[in-house]
Amino acid sequence: MSRRRSELDLFNALARDGRPEDLEELTDRLRRCVHWVLHRRPWGSAVIGEAEDIVSEAKVRLEALRTRGFNGNDSQFKSYLYGVVVSACADAARQHKFVASLDEPVTLPNGDEKPLSDVLGDLVASDLAADRTLHREEEAGLVRRALQEIDERCRRVLSRFYLEDRPINDIARLENMRQNTVEVALSRCRNRLYAAVLGLHLEGTDASRRERIAKTGRQLPGVLGKVFAAWWSENRSVLDISKEVGLSPDETRQLLVKAKLDVWRSLRDGAA
Repeated sequence: MSRRRSELDLFNALARDGRPEDLEELTDRLRRCVHWVLHRRPWGSAVIGEAEDIVSEAKVRLEALRTRGFNGNDSQFKSYLYGVVVSACADAARQHKFVASLDEPVTLPNGDEKPLSDVLGDLVASDLAADRTLHREEEAGLVRRALQEIDERCRRVLSRFYLEDRPINDIARLENMRQNTVEVALSRCRNRLYAAVLGLHLEGTDASRRERIAKTGRQLPGVLGKVFAAWWSENRSVLDISKEVGLSPDETRQLLVKAKLDVWRSLRDGAA
């Protein structure tokens, strides 16, 4: 009876021979690892429905390793694989935090209300158009960076639709998908792109950029600035913030959504 192949054996066989059955087995092990991680993280239940996308993202990250190979042993590769999966899961959870805000209503300067996703959609669409015409390069560059933050399948579908200006039936043919599946994918992927754009503005790791965000937040008027500062600088929960400002959690959440959008616009327009 042959021994069960290790993950490193599968990875090397796939890099060497490219057999579909090796890819299927490695994918299945990645899938089990993703579910194992998600069931042991407090935020895992929020993104369990995105498990297959997380598996796909983990495979994309492993793809870069195929070209340069792996010099460690079975145990070291398994640890590396686990790290890739945990990172992909954490990124999905981070993005989900912003996706969850997209349905919240935002009051516009003219008094009308629109969901945050619609407001971001208008801005992102104009930035994608700018990308095609090579104008407003800095703003369009943000959207290109956001495209790199989302999973590969969404990146391809959105790029074909917005940047290549392809019709849905053409995308369906190229992606080997039904047209209604492409329409559903576009809706889901747009939300992921909007969340990535918002996330790039509000979760930068550069210290000077984070300080610019904090400074812009402090300039927001009244309770709006207080809510944003508590969320951004103090990393407090909506429930905790709501108790301090004397509002319900839903009211506080709506204020936070408006604050994020105001900060996003200010940074986008160069006001900070």
